[in-house]
Amino acid sequence: MSFLLGMDIGTTNTKIQIYNEEGRVQAERSFPTPLIEEAGERFYNPMGIIARVVEAIASFERRLLRDVRAMSVSSFAEVMVGVGENGWVLPRSIPWYSDCTKEEFARFPLDPEEVYWMTGLSPQHKYSFYKLIWHREHEPEAFARVKTWTSMSGFILYYFSGVLSFDYSLASRTMLFDEENRVWWPKMCERAGVVPDTLAPLYPSGQVLGTIREDVARETGLNPQTLVVTGGHDHLCAALASGVYQPGWALISSGTTESIMVTLEGALQKRPLGKEKPFSFGHHVVFPYYYAMNGIYSGGYAVDWTMKLLQENHQVFSDLSLSLSQNVPLFFPYLLGSYYEEARGAFLNLSGETCREDVLLGVLLGLCLEYRHLFEMVVRTLDFKVKKAVNVGGGTKNQAWMRLKSSMLSQEIIVPEDREGSCKGAALLAGLGSGLYRNLDEMFSATFRIAETFSPELPREAMDRWFALYEELRDDLKVLNQKLFRLFR
Repeated sequence: MSFLLGMDIGTTNTKIQIYNEEGRVQAERSFPTPLIEEAGERFYNPMGIIARVVEAIASFERRLLRDVRAMSVSSFAEVMVGVGENGWVLPRSIPWYSDCTKEEFARFPLDPEEVYWMTGLSPQHKYSFYKLIWHREHEPEAFARVKTWTSMSGFILYYFSGVLSFDYSLASRTMLFDEENRVWWPKMCERAGVVPDTLAPLYPSGQVLGTIREDVARETGLNPQTLVVTGGHDHLCAALASGVYQPGWALISSGTTESIMVTLEGALQKRPLGKEKPFSFGHHVVFPYYYAMNGIYSGGYAVDWTMKLLQENHQVFSDLSLSLSQNVPLFFPYLLGSYYEEARGAFLNLSGETCREDVLLGVLLGLCLEYRHLFEMVVRTLDFKVKKAVNVGGGTKNQAWMRLKSSMLSQEIIVPEDREGSCKGAALLAGLGSGLYRNLDEMFSATFRIAETFSPELPREAMDRWFALYEELRDDLKVLNQKLFRLFR
């Protein structure tokens, strides 16, 4: 029996799992992803993460570690790790969500059309480009010591293999990567204060880098012949585990945010779409496919916010009726913003007869309506026909949300047994790279299993009426939000 080790370095928690050839978990470990706080800002400490990873792997049973054939790593995107000489590592990596780069974003404006055309991204402060400028401006001596920049996934793989790498899927989120030619974009590198040679060599996901270092094998108990395989962006690893590399399949990821991702056969769809550019584009972990991705900022966050506000727990949704009466308020889930700067959330249609259940249903309805807006944009803008929708993430445990979403989208939604998918996707990349699976079809048939399926159960005509109203009021709310912004500016 050959085992595969998958690792997911997550925003809040890191998970390490050992899988058998059928994609079933044999053992797992998890721990909070280490953060350090300095001057009111939070940073990841790469060597702190390594220490916890090594400790966690070493705690697995030796009989399992001995039979691990290959390993790989998925991680959050946009985070950069600096590596210097003699084992020196930049002690601070800026989290993807950090706002500390907003000043750099304001000071270094870019041509959005040029950036979008080359990188598939619209300039935002969270991308790696601005993180490099922050390091250059705030810690110039440490910045000068860095010989190579890589992703968090690339850094973990480097520690295990001794080989520096930057996979295409994570490079796609840096705003430094020429998507068409699969090279670092010299012009953008120069703007960030680096040369392309200081960015780690580029690789497709699922490529063998080598075997693990002897000292790491001794530290962890892993077999010295364990292969180290390039990993990828956590969302794309989840897509691999969920079969979302097949034509017409879409991945819905319901966590703090809620995103949609579809697979494209080429990058030619990556073209400026006027002032509003609703999708980011990049490389899938399944080479040579690309993806288009977008999301709503407040998905599970809005549910958690509601729970806190009402002093309830998630169990309250288990008996929630989906009866959309006239007392249900219309919720606009912009608690974490939206596509325009002034966006703020709102409830409409509140009255003295609005009860707790109405508010709960209204929040779910608002999330489903906003997601339908996104879903229809995929169909309309990308000319993409969704044949199958697979939903992963913690939000899949909320039955009322899932049932209402299926009805609002008029789409059957599949939830896989592995509701997260990123860690499993990393393990499957290791399996593909090491030759455990001969091809994607063999991998998928051996490892993919469905936990439950949600089918539309509410009348489509009613869903369409709610959506038409929401779309109209969505535009009206933008005007009101902009007026409020001017008032408090």
